[in-house]
Amino acid sequence: MLEARNLHVHYGSIAAVRGVDIVINAGEIVALIGANGAGKTTIARAIAGLLPYRGEISFEGRLLKPNSAEHNLRAGIALVPEGRGILAGMTVEENLLMGLYSRRDKAAGKADLAEMQERFPILGQRRDRMASLLSGGEQQMLAIARALLSKPKLLLLDEPSLGLAPKLTDSIFDLIADMRAKGLTIMLVEQKARQTLRAADRAYLLETGRIVRSGPAQDLAADKIVDETFLGGSVGR
Repeated sequence: MLEARNLHVHYGSIAAVRGVDIVINAGEIVALIGANGAGKTTIARAIAGLLPYRGEISFEGRLLKPNSAEHNLRAGIALVPEGRGILAGMTVEENLLMGLYSRRDKAAGKADLAEMQERFPILGQRRDRMASLLSGGEQQMLAIARALLSKPKLLLLDEPSLGLAPKLTDSIFDLIADMRAKGLTIMLVEQKARQTLRAADRAYLLETGRIVRSGPAQDLAADKIVDETFLGGSVGR
């Protein structure tokens, strides 16, 4: 579905991503794992069309262009950004309506809006509340629901568990599994490596802008070197 080849991204003179190759196949969850500053978010933002880059990113066989976020969204790539990116000065329903912005089937979109409020009952109950008044977990649900309303083929989730309590984190990972079961392709950017590897089909491990290991998520989770470097040395516990 998506392939990035020899991807380079700079912030001024700083090389944030250096020669990265990534493949995401339809229907799978692919994880990007690494410490803060490893380049995970930068890769997600480049794929979403929010950054300039060198190299190639193709989606469903067509080359994407840097800084082409609206085109990428219309093509079927939706990003739930780190920090959720909700519009705090708007209501929950107004935030959800923004998810329909790129769609031409407005009538179907309104039906999907009603369905989304049923799927996330708390959002339906609080549709007239200002988004800034939601809890962290509710804001994350709002950000994901808004992205889903754009009818993406590929959903980019950037640190969806950031700042959430363990119980809410589990709920977010349950939601990710549910979306995958419904056929959605997902790229998951996370620092919670062990939980992410349990959820993913394949994973790429990043350090300082480069991929240092990749493969099936279960194999990486069982790898002693990966465990000691990325997972806190807990294999066998």
